[in-house]
Amino acid sequence: MTATPARGVIHDLGYRPFTGRRRTPAQTAVSLYGTALRHCFGLGRAGKSKVLPWLISALMLVPALVLAGIIIQLKKMSLQNQADLFGPLSTYFGYPYWTQLLLTIFVAGQAPVLFARDLRYRTIVLYYARPLSRTTLVLVRLAALTTAVFAIIAVPLTIWYAVAISSDLPRGQHTKAYLAALVGSLVLALTLSALTGMVSTFTTRTGLSATGVIIVLMISSGVVTSIQGIAHDQGRDAVGHVAAAANPFSAVAGLVSGLFHQPLPSDEMTRPVGLGWNLFFVAVCLAWVVVPTLILLARTRKAASL
Repeated sequence: MTATPARGVIHDLGYRPFTGRRRTPAQTAVSLYGTALRHCFGLGRAGKSKVLPWLISALMLVPALVLAGIIIQLKKMSLQNQADLFGPLSTYFGYPYWTQLLLTIFVAGQAPVLFARDLRYRTIVLYYARPLSRTTLVLVRLAALTTAVFAIIAVPLTIWYAVAISSDLPRGQHTKAYLAALVGSLVLALTLSALTGMVSTFTTRTGLSATGVIIVLMISSGVVTSIQGIAHDQGRDAVGHVAAAANPFSAVAGLVSGLFHQPLPSDEMTRPVGLGWNLFFVAVCLAWVVVPTLILLARTRKAASL
C-alpha cells in the first residue's frame, strides 16, 4: 500500500484580505525616499532624535546670518567699493569647508540611522520581501541622505547670496560663485553620504558607526591640512594636490576651484592649474562616490543573505 504524500492546506482564519491597489516598485521607492528623508531630520522618530539634526541645521545658519549682517553694515558704511573687504565674502564654497565639523556630526548621526539599524535588527530582509531590488533600496537611502546634507548647506548659502545681490555688490561675480558652490555642495553631499553609509555598515552599533564616521573624516582632514601646509611652504603644489585627494572636503574644494576658477577656502591650498589636474580632481571626486557606494551595496547584500 502506497502512502499518500502530505499536502499543504490553506486555512481561512477570518482575516480580511488586502483589496487595495498595490504600489509599483517606483512608487515604493518614492515612498521609501520620503520616509528616509524624514528620518534624517528626526521626523517620525522619538523626540530626542530630532535634537541633533535640527540643532546642526540651526548652527549651520549662524555663519550665513553673520556674513549677511556684515554685508548690510558695510553697505551702510559705504565700504562696498573696498574689494579687499568683500573678497572673502565671495568664497561661497568656503562655507561647507569652514563648517565641516558640523557637517561631519550631522552625517555621523544620520547615516547609521539609514544604514546600520536595519542590519542590526535584521529588518532589512523585510524591505527585500517587497518588489524592490537591493540596489534600489540602497540608492534611495543614499539619495535621501544626500538631499538632507545638500539642504543644510544650500539654505544658508542661499540666504547669504540673497543678501549679497540685494546690496551693491557685483551680482555677476556672486551669482557665478553661488552657482559653483551649489555644484560643489551637491558633489560634497554625494561623497559624504556614500562614505558615511559605507562606514556605517561595518558595524551595526549606532554609536560605533557614528564614532567611525567622525574618526575617518576628522583624522583625514587633519592629516591633509598638515601636509598641504608643509607643501605650500615648500612650494610643492603637486604634493598638496595629491594630499587633497585623501579627504572629501579638500578634494571637492580642489574640484570647484579648478573647474570654476573660484577662490580656495584655505591659504594652505593651491588652485589646480591645467587640464590634467582638473581631470585628476574630477576622477578623485567620482571615486569618492562610486567606490564607497559599491562597497555599501556589497555589504548590504551580504548582510541580507545571512
